[in-house]
Amino acid sequence: MPSLKEINKLALPAILYNIAEPLLGLVDTAVIGQMSGDTVAAQGGIGLAAGLISTLIWGLAQIRTAVSSLVSQYLGKDQLDKIKTLVPQSLYFSVLVGIVFWAITAPFFLSIADVVFLTESDDILNYADDYYQVRAFGLPLSLLIAGFFGVFRGYQNTSFAMYTALIGGVVNIVLDIILVNGWLFIPPMGVEGVALASVISQFIMVLICLYFLQTKTPFEARLTFPIHFEFKNMLLISGNMLIRTVALNLAFILALRFVSDYGENVIAAYSIGIQIWLFSSYFIDGYSNAGNALSGKLLGSGDKVALKKLVNRLLKINLMVAVFLALCYSLVYNVIGLWFNDSLAVNDHLRSFFWMIIIAQPLNSIAFTMDGIYKGMGKAKLLRNTLIIATFGLFIPVLYFSDYLELGVYSVWIAFISWMAFRGGSLWMRLGRYT
Repeated sequence: MPSLKEINKLALPAILYNIAEPLLGLVDTAVIGQMSGDTVAAQGGIGLAAGLISTLIWGLAQIRTAVSSLVSQYLGKDQLDKIKTLVPQSLYFSVLVGIVFWAITAPFFLSIADVVFLTESDDILNYADDYYQVRAFGLPLSLLIAGFFGVFRGYQNTSFAMYTALIGGVVNIVLDIILVNGWLFIPPMGVEGVALASVISQFIMVLICLYFLQTKTPFEARLTFPIHFEFKNMLLISGNMLIRTVALNLAFILALRFVSDYGENVIAAYSIGIQIWLFSSYFIDGYSNAGNALSGKLLGSGDKVALKKLVNRLLKINLMVAVFLALCYSLVYNVIGLWFNDSLAVNDHLRSFFWMIIIAQPLNSIAFTMDGIYKGMGKAKLLRNTLIIATFGLFIPVLYFSDYLELGVYSVWIAFISWMAFRGGSLWMRLGRYT
């Protein structure tokens, strides 16, 4: 059974690198909220475009889950030398996928937006397009970074990802302030400045990841052939996880469609709320990352008793983390919106539904714990089926029925809470079959 010290050694760095992306999203939202011009439309536009970027990254970065599972299982077998060539093949494949999806989305963003989003505001769509055209250049970099992080997690070292994310985060924040507002000879770039800051910081993160891979792990970035015998298995796991993530992101896309029809102020409030939701989720997911790494290792070594004890310990820890977050949000309930936008209308909308984000935290903790454990064990098919049932059998019907009752933005959050409750509960009930 892994000790609490061993779990924390994986989980605490994972928390820091997990929250880096949503924290940057929060900083982006806050910086844009303070710039001159129509900040409500700008925040709404960034929210829509960033939502699509996140959807693509979550959907396409499943190589991370597959390679993490395989690396941890081979580590448990003490056979890492057998997958040395698989790692660079997975990384180059991630870059190729990112380039393809940049090429097929960036030129047609406004057409995609017309289908995905219901907003009729030209200002919001123009801001979204400005942001996406720059940020989409970072898609190959985002997928490559995700691949690196998967390798590091499987190798039982999340510190490499933590250092990378922290440095990239600091660079991003500094560049946000400089590029959005202008400095010396650099003119104010507004929304495009936020996107460019992200791309530059991602490039720096790739260089840091390369350093860690080459100097701190038994793997290297040099691509060699023939294709590794586990590459097919990796693609199979990735394919199942991709289908799962498509179902997952369908929920987020539908949420954006419904929110887009509720008006600019609601869109801006939702953009803030979903960033806080994601920040919380990635925070909780730190211990789930530890479960991902350790469950694969324990499965590889065949120690099911230790695996069961690990699950119970992680559930308790994540529930405590969730309660802590809920209490923190309760303390700043009436002021948190002011940190991102000084519009009274936007903050009124945020306060009206923020309590739902708070009560969702314990449910999220169970769902993410279960996700991490099953990912580490390579149970991609089960995770896929669970998400499909949760999305089509629960989220979508609840969303449409709640909207039919004219509950407005509450419809989205009711659907999300129901969705997370089913995901965590159903996976927890099936755990006895594998431990």
